[in-house]
Amino acid sequence: MKKIYAFALLTATLPMLASCGSVVGALVPPQEITNPAGLTGVTLAPSDELQVESVRGTINYSTSTSNPPASFDDFKFPDNIPFNIRPHGLAFNTGFASATVSGLCSAPQNINVTLKSVSITVKDAVNSATIVQTPTLVLKLTRTAVGVGTASYSIESNALTLSADASTSDAVINVLTTGGKNDASFKAIISADQNSLAGCRLSFTLGNTTATLSNFS
Repeated sequence: MKKIYAFALLTATLPMLASCGSVVGALVPPQEITNPAGLTGVTLAPSDELQVESVRGTINYSTSTSNPPASFDDFKFPDNIPFNIRPHGLAFNTGFASATVSGLCSAPQNINVTLKSVSITVKDAVNSATIVQTPTLVLKLTRTAVGVGTASYSIESNALTLSADASTSDAVINVLTTGGKNDASFKAIISADQNSLAGCRLSFTLGNTTATLSNFS
C-alpha cells in the first residue's frame, strides 16, 4: 500500500515540477544589465559625408574596429534567477548624449535629425544576431559651440529603445552568454532637415546604455 501511495504521489508531483519553471519565471521581474555590449559613451561615426536628399547618411560603431578594439566577455545571469530560468524578452535602452558636425559647411543653429533605421548586431566566433527597428524618433539638435571646421550640439528627445521578439531575443542572449569573446555594432540611417549640411559629417556620442531582460520562463 505504501508503494502504491508513493507512486501516486510521484505521478501527481511530476506535472507540478514541469510547470514550476513557468510559474517561477512569471514571478521574476525584468532584470537590467548595465552597458551589456560596451556601447555607453561610444561615438557613432559617419561612413561618409551627408548627401542631399533632405541630407541623408549613415552612422555606425563597432567594438571590433574601434581603436583600441573593445571586444567583451560573455555575461552571466544574476544569481537571484533560480531553476535555470531564462529570459525570452530583450530590449536595449540608450540615448544620444551629443552630436558633432565636421567639415567645410554651414553648421546651422538647430537641426532635426530623423532616425530612419537602427540596428544592433552582436556576434562571437560562431554566431551572430541582429535587432533591427524603424523608430519614430526625431533628435532635436541645438548648437552649443563653433570651432574651425567643427560645431558641437546638445540633443533633446534623445531616448531610444530597441526591443526584440522572442526568437531574436533568444539568439542575442545566446551570443552574449556563450561562445566566448563578443563584438557589438550599432548602425543607423539618418536624415537631417538642413541641406546646408551636405558634404559635412555628422557624428553622435551615445549616452548610458542598458539592456532589460524580461519574459522569464
